[in-house]
Amino acid sequence: MRCHYCQGEGTIFVENIGEWVCEKHFERYFLKRVDRVLRRVRRGSSILFGISGGKDSVAALHASSLIAHKYELKIGAAIVYTGLAPECLEVFRSLVDELNIEGIVIDVRDWGIIVPPDPLAACIVCGVVTRYLLNRYAVENGYDYVATGHNLDDMAYFAFNNLITHSLNYLYHQFDSVTQPLPDYKMAGKVKPLFWVSDNDALNYVKLKGLKSCITKCPHEGRDKQAILKPMLADVRKRWPPSLVNFVSSIRELAKRSSPGERRINLCEKCGYPTSGKVCAFCRLREKLKEVID
Repeated sequence: MRCHYCQGEGTIFVENIGEWVCEKHFERYFLKRVDRVLRRVRRGSSILFGISGGKDSVAALHASSLIAHKYELKIGAAIVYTGLAPECLEVFRSLVDELNIEGIVIDVRDWGIIVPPDPLAACIVCGVVTRYLLNRYAVENGYDYVATGHNLDDMAYFAFNNLITHSLNYLYHQFDSVTQPLPDYKMAGKVKPLFWVSDNDALNYVKLKGLKSCITKCPHEGRDKQAILKPMLADVRKRWPPSLVNFVSSIRELAKRSSPGERRINLCEKCGYPTSGKVCAFCRLREKLKEVID
């Protein structure tokens, strides 16, 4: 196989262009697409990376660290730790030491969240708890944005799933590579450095750079809609390589052109952080877990 860019030996297949590339041009391709996201962040801002230890968050942090100086960005990292995956904690500590950045371990047990050893129960921290604690740490410690490892495959799935379930609020307000901070509502901005690269791109980047990562597969994998929709979308891309990039780009543009009205944001009556109702999902979850434990 020949590299699509230089005709040298092609060793890495890039799904989104349907071509083989050499290692040098793969890294260039990958960093260029991460740069496409970071250039939209306000110059001189600070970004807290949420790290699970999996390949995506590791790739997002490492690649961003190579570009951050270009936009005068300060980078830190945090892991929301349940006590169930010490190998991921080791990956996190090794990475922040290598990059010489601030690394914070946020233990959910310090917040009254007790996760049973059953891996299915750990799913409670994937959404509500992780988002809440990362946002709260960022706001309270001077970070402007929170970055996550969501990649193009994730975004294509989110877009399609929200369309078929008619859940348009997410698409209107959050379907973008960067959303800006809302200090009055104690909301850090959101950054997705891997927005334009695929799941396999992230895997290939980690391998190319010799980075450590841990397995962070969802215990519900194969049991939910992702098991049907993601392979379907991957098959579409296999047949027409630019299709997922075009799909995500189209949904993003359509959302921008729509007029959803003003976003409703309240402050939680218990903790003072953003919610759409009176009490946020995190506080409701803590109360529910407290009742179970008591």
